[in-house]
Amino acid sequence: MKTVHTPQGEVWLHEPPVEMLRAIRAFLPFGAVRYANPQNGADYGLVMQCGEREVYGVKQQPVDCDEVQSRVSFKAHSLLIAHSLAGYRTFGFSGLFLPCPYLRSKEGGRHESGIAYFGYPSSRGHESQEYPYESSFDGGFGHGFTTLMKSFIRTLQQSSHDMGITLGRPIGLDIRSRLQMGSVGFGFMVLGQNIICLKTAISEQDPTWTVLRSTGISDVYHLPSQPIAIREEDLHLAKPEAT
Repeated sequence: MKTVHTPQGEVWLHEPPVEMLRAIRAFLPFGAVRYANPQNGADYGLVMQCGEREVYGVKQQPVDCDEVQSRVSFKAHSLLIAHSLAGYRTFGFSGLFLPCPYLRSKEGGRHESGIAYFGYPSSRGHESQEYPYESSFDGGFGHGFTTLMKSFIRTLQQSSHDMGITLGRPIGLDIRSRLQMGSVGFGFMVLGQNIICLKTAISEQDPTWTVLRSTGISDVYHLPSQPIAIREEDLHLAKPEAT
């Protein structure tokens, strides 16, 4: 177990149990792999592409900006996401939700810095048992996804107000593949009531830890991960139940 010291107190990073790893692999469309030896600081690879197939998510897209502002926004989004995790957890959902800041360079020196949502509701969780089916996004991601996403966006808006960090008004919520979003940052994942850190490098100078601790979260699981692509013939290794 690692300890991260912040001005708000300590955050303890725990080794994820086998049952948690199995659940993550089951929720992710193409599963995940554990490396025999770490790669780029990652012990795990979360499969975002299998052959020609990609993982899709929903991007909360703001208006375009210049490069400097895009990087400021990327950091701000990382802090807002960390601050929102505690509030999101109070909804008591059972599925997996992965909110990520993303940064995409475009023609003409323009840049797009928004938030991407990858989510997988549980068929037994109250996100699908107690909330209505919403065809706008549930059709592509499963009954309950829209509830997961809308609930997180509400907590994100509250975090923006509480922290005094402006959250750019979105111009759209669009379904895109992971590669179409440009650079996607892995920070934190929520699985049921568990907060999981995906960062490959842990630094006490990283302000997200202070922000996270300020919301009352002191225990997280550490799953240092990176996005990877695999061949179709290797899917049985990353997600045995899919074959």
